[in-house]
Amino acid sequence: MAHSEESRLANLLRRVSREDDRERRLATLKQLKEFISHGESKVVSRIVMLDFCVSICSSKLLWELRQEAAASLGLLCTVLSYEAERIFKWLFAKFTASVRDEVKLLFLLAAQHALETAGERKAFSHVMQLVMSSLQSILENVDTPELLCQSVRCILQVARCYPHVFSTNFRVSYPFCGVFGLFASFRDTFP
Repeated sequence: MAHSEESRLANLLRRVSREDDRERRLATLKQLKEFISHGESKVVSRIVMLDFCVSICSSKLLWELRQEAAASLGLLCTVLSYEAERIFKWLFAKFTASVRDEVKLLFLLAAQHALETAGERKAFSHVMQLVMSSLQSILENVDTPELLCQSVRCILQVARCYPHVFSTNFRVSYPFCGVFGLFASFRDTFP
């Protein structure tokens, strides 16, 4: 990574962690997301960013700031799609290890953002069975309405982009109505 990129990353991370003004912190988080998506930085610096995003998600900052950090985490997962298996395993392990439901919700938001960003490109094809199995396990064990809704949103994203993976984990009685029928029935229930 070039020295100027390294300095910019360090500056952005420092500003996010020290800024007191909510609006400035949000703007800096958006700049960090831009850096993640367009930077040519090496994996080592991105691992630093992963840890940083997780620390923000686990903090007691404003909900909006933590949602931006979760979105950055999801974007980083997409950018590092060649490391997707390790990152998703790590993300789901963090979810399982978290005690607070709001932190678990942020990890699911990060997973959803990663799945949406990868979208139709099929960037996660090689790990989708792992992701789907993890999401199914989460769905079976969540105990709050917010976590239930968010896990369903993630599953629906998998169903849209990887219907063959979805159908291996959930029985679909009608070939065409299965995935799309599920989507239609949950779309209004889980906005």
